[in-house]
Amino acid sequence: MQITFKKHPISEAPLAVLQHLYYYTTQYGLSVRQFTGKHWRYWEELPNRLRKAQGHGRELNSIIGELDRLAKNSEDRLKRRQAQIKEGKWEEKEIVLNAQLLSVLAALPEKALALGFKKATGSENLPSQLHIVDLVVKGKRGEDTDFLEPDLLLLGDRHLLMVEIKTRGGEKSSRDYPPHQLLNYLQLVARCRDAHSESLPNKFTHLILVPSPDSKWLENHSKWVIETRDAAGRMRVDPDACIRLSKKKGSYDYNRLGALEREIPIYYRSWQELYEAFGLAIKQFNDKRNHEHWKKVCGEIGELATRAGRYV
Repeated sequence: MQITFKKHPISEAPLAVLQHLYYYTTQYGLSVRQFTGKHWRYWEELPNRLRKAQGHGRELNSIIGELDRLAKNSEDRLKRRQAQIKEGKWEEKEIVLNAQLLSVLAALPEKALALGFKKATGSENLPSQLHIVDLVVKGKRGEDTDFLEPDLLLLGDRHLLMVEIKTRGGEKSSRDYPPHQLLNYLQLVARCRDAHSESLPNKFTHLILVPSPDSKWLENHSKWVIETRDAAGRMRVDPDACIRLSKKKGSYDYNRLGALEREIPIYYRSWQELYEAFGLAIKQFNDKRNHEHWKKVCGEIGELATRAGRYV
């Protein structure tokens, strides 16, 4: 297996959203079911059902009744799709907010970027400069290459900051951070170390970015999270419980991952805290000539923070 990190271009953000649209049409109200009221398999099987129903009045009338009900509900389905745009539902999708955050952060100088995350975490161990990177994993087996789809990776001086981003995309919609996700990030740490390559990171930090500071965004948090912020500002977890609550994978060395859970700094911060941290960072960055410009860029993080926590 081969791991590399390549610099992330700003132009990738809209492409990431389009790719997500292609693979996850249901989330955006674009699936066959949401347009027609039935899954595509229903329509694939319908001709054969009609053939069999010929000459059988009861079966044929039943199918006609189904189609009548679907036709009557077409206007409601149209209204729901229109609401996606009118009510700004697209803007609240996690993938959209993630892509926008990457674009905003990529517009900042590397020193300002590092300052922002230092302020957010309170960690002075982060490097003085950070740039956004994409993870590229090549290998023969799927389990070796697709174990993790990180939301945001930042690299500097061989220090990798791994960020998992959670938002609230509706009053009853949220995706909690499950314990197995932490193990997936730690698996990346283990793989990087196993490569023994000077081109790969050898220091690691994990940040979980959530709509609000409370622990409800962590799945089953009472069973594996000791505290979201200790005296040093770090999140503390029970490695054994984390492993116990996760589905086992044959390629994972769980004893090693448990040890890494105790070693790698983990931080739990809200979008609002990230925005406030970058406000302080821009002041410390002290680029007088472009100060107003960087303030406006920071303001964009604030706008995203408002949307990410709209239904908290």
